[in-house]
Amino acid sequence: MIKLLSVEWIRFSRNPLNLWIVGLFLLLMTLSAVWSGLAAREFRAKAAAPMPHQQSTNQAEMHDAPQRADSARKPTSVSASSAAPPIQLPALGGLALNVSQTDLLSTTFKISTRSRHTDGRTSDQLFNPLMHELGLLDFATVLALLMPLAIIALTYGLVQEDRESGVWRLVCSQTSQPWKLVFAALGLRYGLLLSVIVIASLIAFALDPGVSAAAIGHWLVLISLYNLIWFSIAGLFLLLPISSGAAAVAMLGFWLIITFAVPASLGWAANQAVNMPSRMTAIVDIRQFQEQTSQQRQTLLDDWYATHAEIKPSVPLKDLSRETAALPAALKLDSRIRPLMYQFDQARKTQFEFMERWSGLSPALGVILMADRLAGIDAPRYADFINAVNQFEDQWRDFFVPLIMADIPWTDEQQKAVPQFGFRLEDNQSDCVRLWLTQLSTAVALLTLLFILRSRFDKT
Repeated sequence: MIKLLSVEWIRFSRNPLNLWIVGLFLLLMTLSAVWSGLAAREFRAKAAAPMPHQQSTNQAEMHDAPQRADSARKPTSVSASSAAPPIQLPALGGLALNVSQTDLLSTTFKISTRSRHTDGRTSDQLFNPLMHELGLLDFATVLALLMPLAIIALTYGLVQEDRESGVWRLVCSQTSQPWKLVFAALGLRYGLLLSVIVIASLIAFALDPGVSAAAIGHWLVLISLYNLIWFSIAGLFLLLPISSGAAAVAMLGFWLIITFAVPASLGWAANQAVNMPSRMTAIVDIRQFQEQTSQQRQTLLDDWYATHAEIKPSVPLKDLSRETAALPAALKLDSRIRPLMYQFDQARKTQFEFMERWSGLSPALGVILMADRLAGIDAPRYADFINAVNQFEDQWRDFFVPLIMADIPWTDEQQKAVPQFGFRLEDNQSDCVRLWLTQLSTAVALLTLLFILRSRFDKT
């Protein structure tokens, strides 16, 4: 086999078209790696930079000038409750693989006693990020799309042209196992392309200061399997007794089907299994909730003090500040909106996991989902993050609301007791392993089929 590889290298290197294909693929992957790595570096730099405190625009906190002046001199419970630092979704070690996906998610949240879903929420793009994975040219997407095209180009006419010219008949007459020649040719090309994508991947990771060894390991295993899958597919198409042009067109059609049609079908099936809630319905419901709580504000205020009899207002209820008087209504509003919004994250999570289970039908989809997992922006982790934010927001309110409603002065001891947010930073190893095991099973199945059919290469 070593001699066959050396002979095949001579034949490969003497064809300038092969060198141009490999060189162009290396150039494109390197450019993509540099762009993605620098984008990941910029994202981490912005996340690590201290964010200036955003003063509240709520006029309720500025109901009179003396109170504003006093608030500027000494923190109050109201001002302290609004001073929570922004909470950010921590990126994982593979951010450079799919950094543009962060633009489709709200990764920063401002915790307060008011609803972040109305007054403080950011403007999300109104679509499911999973359905737009292939629309962003991150490193993982470029690799998933271009590698099969490079393989199609490098294996074009590898056997069919020799059959058409009659050379393959001569080859078969001089060796008892012609399939070894084909396997050597495929193996050489596999090694070359694998070297290119490994180099490009390491460049992207090197430019990302937050890279982790686990992310590198999982990614290199996955791309090795992805490369192997497509060379196995190329080998199976070389068995077809058709012209080289017809084989290339058939491979392109197969690439289009499993790269675009299959993920679209899986997306449709995932949506049928778990329907994404209607955003228009959610907006209408939120407007109704706002109207109802606005009308019930005084009743909710009275009920709150009746329920918390141990807390007495410092002034008559009619003299309370707007911020304090509106707080029970704001909490009631958020308790009704939060489940409404969380169902979107839960639907994305379930759809993501559905597509993971069936990602073996589309290797490119498996690459993108792995990139999401390694970057830490996958739908299941994002749903867990939102749940952690909600829990922390409850802790924050349990701490501050009694202080605000009782108008208790803010002290250093209270500042030390302020709740702190925490969220897991580690990679989800089991999910990553399951993804590349799915790719491994696909690669083994294709290789087994190719090996079983290897005797068909003997036909001239």
